[in-house]
Amino acid sequence: MTAPFQKEDSASFTPMMRQYYAVKEKHPDKILFFRMGDFYEMFGDDAVKAAPMLGIALTSRAHGSAEKIPLAGVPYHSYEKYLAKLLARGEKVVIVEQVEDPALAKGIVKREIVEILTPGTATIGDVEHDSKPMYLAALYQNDHGKMGVAALDISTGVFLIDEGDSDIVAERIKLLEPAEILYPDNYKLEELKKTTGFENGLTQFTGFEQWNFDSKTAERELNQHFGTSTLDGFGVGGARLAVAAAGAIYRYLKENHRERLSHIRKITRFDNRELMTLDYSTVRNLELVRNLTNASEENTLFLVMNKCSTAAGARRLQSALLRPFKVKVRIERRQSGVAELVKNRDLCLTLRKLTNGLADLEKLAGRLGIGKINPRQLANLKDAIKTSLNIKEELGRANSPHLSEIGRTIPPDTGMIDSIGRALTNEAPLVISKGNIIRRGFSTELDELNDSIKEARLYIASLQKKERERTGINTLKVGFNKIYGYYLEITKANAASAPADYIRKQTLVNAERYITPELKDKESLILSAEEKIFSLETKLYLDLVEQVNRSMADIMLTAELLAETDLVAALAELAVQNGYCRPQIFEDTRLEIRNGRHPVIESVLPAGSFVANDITLDADTKRIIILTGPNMSGKSTYLRQIGLIAIMAQIGSYVPADSAEIGLVDRVFTRVGALDNLARGQSTFLVEMIEAANILHNATKESLVLLDEVGRGTSTFDGLSVAWAVAEYINDEINARTVFATHYHELTGMAEIYQRIHNYQVSVKKWEDRVVFLHHIIEGGCDDSYGIEVAKLAGLPRQSISRARQILKLLESGKFVQSELGQGLYKEKVQTTLFEAKPSKVESRLELTDVDNMTPLEALNFLQQLKGDLN
Repeated sequence: MTAPFQKEDSASFTPMMRQYYAVKEKHPDKILFFRMGDFYEMFGDDAVKAAPMLGIALTSRAHGSAEKIPLAGVPYHSYEKYLAKLLARGEKVVIVEQVEDPALAKGIVKREIVEILTPGTATIGDVEHDSKPMYLAALYQNDHGKMGVAALDISTGVFLIDEGDSDIVAERIKLLEPAEILYPDNYKLEELKKTTGFENGLTQFTGFEQWNFDSKTAERELNQHFGTSTLDGFGVGGARLAVAAAGAIYRYLKENHRERLSHIRKITRFDNRELMTLDYSTVRNLELVRNLTNASEENTLFLVMNKCSTAAGARRLQSALLRPFKVKVRIERRQSGVAELVKNRDLCLTLRKLTNGLADLEKLAGRLGIGKINPRQLANLKDAIKTSLNIKEELGRANSPHLSEIGRTIPPDTGMIDSIGRALTNEAPLVISKGNIIRRGFSTELDELNDSIKEARLYIASLQKKERERTGINTLKVGFNKIYGYYLEITKANAASAPADYIRKQTLVNAERYITPELKDKESLILSAEEKIFSLETKLYLDLVEQVNRSMADIMLTAELLAETDLVAALAELAVQNGYCRPQIFEDTRLEIRNGRHPVIESVLPAGSFVANDITLDADTKRIIILTGPNMSGKSTYLRQIGLIAIMAQIGSYVPADSAEIGLVDRVFTRVGALDNLARGQSTFLVEMIEAANILHNATKESLVLLDEVGRGTSTFDGLSVAWAVAEYINDEINARTVFATHYHELTGMAEIYQRIHNYQVSVKKWEDRVVFLHHIIEGGCDDSYGIEVAKLAGLPRQSISRARQILKLLESGKFVQSELGQGLYKEKVQTTLFEAKPSKVESRLELTDVDNMTPLEALNFLQQLKGDLN
């Protein structure tokens, strides 16, 4: 690394480097992308740090009398892909742009900061096709342990807030997986990470001055942005901690030169009366959007259900899975649209054809809102609006309440399509500074400028052919660069044949470059006019963008409705392809599923091989099911499929079953699988108990509780006691619909005590010395876990399997109580092993030894000593 820049060193630098370091001094923790012609350059420590991250060459250059300074650069026309790499590594980047034409500059070219990009505020790359939301979050905590959270996806304008106990807020924020989290800089970062569960280092934490988290300032600035007098209309009134966090996000954006945010049009409470709140444990355990194996989308419910044609539709599906409806009218409205498209295949296929390849209007609106939409993206926006009118027309023939309402609500064209179409060329470019943006006929002034150099352009275009014919040099080329302008290039071998009117301009290793007086005249004419053309085209384009931006409300509404249309059509396609049924929704506590199937496991098994199962629960008659059965028999699969079917039903989807009656579930709770969190000092059993405590504190009569092996992480009696107490508490205090899978067969006795607890088991068949798992759920309790058979299937040595069976028989005989278990096993081992070897010699030794009262360690030592003596 180079030595840190010292202000007193600046005299030894060139004016340009002094300009660079003047900016660097204000942003020492960020990497500067410093525009120099066709490149963004990085100098000094920035270059040394960034070059290996970006996979680019690190060079050096002398500037003034100073020593050589490390240098690395990236082309400006493709800089976003390099920015993405830095942001993914948690770096922050300052974009320093040339804000005047170098040709007109008097002295050093003027440069200014145009934006500051951080992991949570960047909108770069091919964002129109990215189906994942990207959140910038902020946290603010008071002295009483309450915490407010806000999260903004700047690319789409989705702005969520919530507040409550710190553990509840932590659940919310983990679901959103923010790229960056703001926090008051007087907080202890490590404590905050531990509180929120973000110790993994994948999320960037950014300290922000504490005064930016003032709720009164936040409310005033947010009202000013939304054009409102109060935030109560958004349903966030009184949420002072959350509003303070939202205000910090707003101020952070302003500090990072995000002055234009017209696409952020509302703020929404995360936890509300219409949407179910799923905790992080449930989302993780059910593998809704990430699997437990490697945290990818592979083998998740989201991946199985995602038949969406657009990135916006996929985001809407993910949001629905994380926050399902809990209001019957909302569920049945979307369900009505799915049902119509299941039956009306022509309409479904037409809608899917229209949405296929449709640009992401939500993110295009975001680009428009922050003032960074390029001409090609604006053309894509126009095409998306045009497609929305075709969809509106198709939905005009729909019968379901949901699709009919979407059709009526899609805004009509207000002339936006025509305005953009008349202005932009057919092949709109990616940048606005190089011309070819505005169509001929849109501006008389622009047309006249283009006409004024038409003859000169034709001259240049035909010059190469003309000069080859005149000189007889077939390798002669006409070229252009920014330093020398237009030139005629002849190889060294043909240089002697150059005409007398050629003026040598530049000598290369293998060629000579020339100009002619006529060529320079044409060049001067073209360059002078092109400068005016590019300037005028830029102005006309920015005026057009401003005009389109005035329709932001209609654009955002259209984007939302197109995403919903895509989702409904995708759910219909899913139902038809997979043979799902339409669930009935009730406002009671029934849960009745006939031949339900696990949607993910079914998708990876051969067709028809998944064993379907029923479930019947009701908080009034059959409240709790105690589910017993062997390992590997499918208990966890059964639990998960119940939760997945309930969630699918409550997002308005069809479900994998022959029939389903779902009483509204206010929350789904799961305790499935084992997981250590050693970084937080939490063992598997402690994590299990934390999750169980969360369920017992927050579940209600309307909840669905799915428990798997509660209590298994500790001793047998301790675990059994905890499991019994948890089931009893749910029965007596919560009254929630519950499926409790366990290996503690003693829990089946609860059915004899409590009227609304019922026993079910996973059926198996024994054939000779093998066990066949039928994966079918039947009534009754199971009294055998077949653990030794499972161990055999896993490949344990035959000697270990044989020994395990001996020990099992000993335990089942009831000969030894738990306190005597160790002594008894070792006594049995001493007797069976040594008597088989030399019974007469052993018997005399045993008569002199009190084996019954030995500790396990004493028995083991005795055994080893005895074997040594006998040998």
